[in-house]
Amino acid sequence: MSLHKEDARSKKIIFVANCLLNANNKVREFARYSGMFSEVIRILDHFGLGVMQLPCPETLYMGNQRWWNSRNLYDNTGYRRFCRQLASQTTDYLENYEKVDYDVVAILTCDGSPTCGSTMSSYCEDWGGRPKEVPRTLVDQPGIYMEELKKEIMERQLPVPFIYGLAMDDRNRTNDQILAAFSEFMENMLATPENKQETLAKTDVKSWRQH
Repeated sequence: MSLHKEDARSKKIIFVANCLLNANNKVREFARYSGMFSEVIRILDHFGLGVMQLPCPETLYMGNQRWWNSRNLYDNTGYRRFCRQLASQTTDYLENYEKVDYDVVAILTCDGSPTCGSTMSSYCEDWGGRPKEVPRTLVDQPGIYMEELKKEIMERQLPVPFIYGLAMDDRNRTNDQILAAFSEFMENMLATPENKQETLAKTDVKSWRQH
């Protein structure tokens, strides 16, 4: 029997990409809001979720005045090593929560990001050398940090939370469209355990949960 009384905590947590809570860390010209994406936070609060802010590898590694970059430019040994170091710290939290039976509901990221994309990341094979704007494409690969975070979690044999990517880099989608899709996803996933499995099976967002 526990000697402690239960308090108000939900024991449910979601890890959230840094720039969703602080647009000032977005690469220039990509911020959709002035500070935090407050509508997303309201959705999370509605479900009683605690929020853990992920680090921003790009800001720490390249600074706030960094150039636009693509996945292939970040895909190098030094940047992967740096991302793995950050991923190790994040996974420490996941491991602690696992020990006390807290539910890490998901990891919420920005799809299209070369670092934090969940299923897609920006790519330009010829980008390099003299700074210039070039056409980018989205490839069906996660960002570098998300890849390293997944590896770290799996190496510790922990459950890999569902990774949901908001389509923040899709200039054809409005904030309202992005929010509507995310709100529906959360509503369905957290309603009942049965709904959660059905939602994960139907969603077009890739899950890295181990089977």
